[in-house]
Amino acid sequence: AFSTRHLNAQAGIMITASHNPKTDAGYKLYWNDGCQIRPPMDEGIQSCILQNLQPWMDYGKLLSSLQTDSMDVCCGLSHPQLTREVTREYFHAIQKSGLVTGQASLLLLLQTQHFTPPKFAYTAMHGVGREVAAKVFEIFGLLPQFHSVPSQELPNPEFPTVKFPNPEESGALDLAMEFAEQHDCHIVLANDPDADRLAVAERNPTTGEWTVFKGDEIGTMLGYWLWQQIGTSSEKPVAMCASTVSSNMLAEIARVCNFHFEETLTGFKWIGSRAQQMAKEEGYNSLFCYEEAIGFCCGNVVYDKDGISALGVLAELAMYTYSQHKTLAQHMQSLYEKFGEFVSHNGYFLCYDSSTVNKILDDMKNDGAYMDSVGPYEVESIRDLSPPGYDSSTVDKRPTLPTSSSSPMITIRFQNGCVAQFRGSGTEPKFKYYLELKGRPGVARSVVTKELETMS
Repeated sequence: AFSTRHLNAQAGIMITASHNPKTDAGYKLYWNDGCQIRPPMDEGIQSCILQNLQPWMDYGKLLSSLQTDSMDVCCGLSHPQLTREVTREYFHAIQKSGLVTGQASLLLLLQTQHFTPPKFAYTAMHGVGREVAAKVFEIFGLLPQFHSVPSQELPNPEFPTVKFPNPEESGALDLAMEFAEQHDCHIVLANDPDADRLAVAERNPTTGEWTVFKGDEIGTMLGYWLWQQIGTSSEKPVAMCASTVSSNMLAEIARVCNFHFEETLTGFKWIGSRAQQMAKEEGYNSLFCYEEAIGFCCGNVVYDKDGISALGVLAELAMYTYSQHKTLAQHMQSLYEKFGEFVSHNGYFLCYDSSTVNKILDDMKNDGAYMDSVGPYEVESIRDLSPPGYDSSTVDKRPTLPTSSSSPMITIRFQNGCVAQFRGSGTEPKFKYYLELKGRPGVARSVVTKELETMS
């Protein structure tokens, strides 16, 4: 995302393990704007592929002829010097982006402030993140607080210490938590193997129990922090956005604090491109965007999820929070008390037959006679993002978001404030559901949770 724009390339291609099973590789394609491809670019590329099904050359023979060193997996096609230059420019862009707000100065006030600064246990999850994570901590002035998990810090395509190299999966953070306890670290920060996502966990200093923050909670804390530190003094109007299946809490913060917020389709090809469009074409300071699947984009360094810049921002947020004698969990609770409890229940069912997903959604559509209630709960509005599209809340009954036959989704908004969304995954054999209920400020989380459990 950064290199494509920085080098003025027409396109960027990235092959990565990401958070896939070890037998799979991920493939990402970026356009010249540094955003992932989306319609109509993908359709144009597909058309060109179909017109050129015969390879232009024997690439196997070409690579064999270039392979002069058995240890060089890039077959002589890499450019180490250029890679180092682009990496330096990436970190320089972070330095001048405004994201570094100087919280490291709090380390100089320990004798007068009397607080315990947080120590961070970092895991690269056998990916590429360790070196750049340490560098971003250096840029933010917090390198002394950085401690890498040795057993997971080197790239290893076998991912030997985890069943699945996805920080969201149960058990994926166990080794990092164990390391943190042994080295008196307060917070675990984890990137996935290609370091574009960020997971956060915190140990309770009294009980020793761990809180693993949801992606929505991390996104809310990051968004509110950037609003407070940068947005309130921005010369341009501030904008943020999130995927439609993410929590509505940041949208509520935007409403209360009076900055612009939009929802987008799922996936950073939509989130990042919309954030860039608001910055380039509409005059906004596009300050933050995220998706609930622990993908965060802080500032304008890239318009894609970036677990490295988010790592530095989160570390600064934690440093400030601890200087106020609060933990991140306590800080998150204070945001709930200020803006209302947002309780979510997200999950998925494995579904290896895509026709089953379509049948479920077709049953919900009921040939256009959409439901007006579910049990005792009255429906306020329904949005259907499969073609031709429908949204009962708009004047013309058309959705404001694009429709898609390959990624259909139905959103049901209830009178009591609950939002339920259902879709098939575009990358995994899963049928996903997202339920969220907002409580009024002052209403206990247990009350909101019980109502959502009843609805679920």
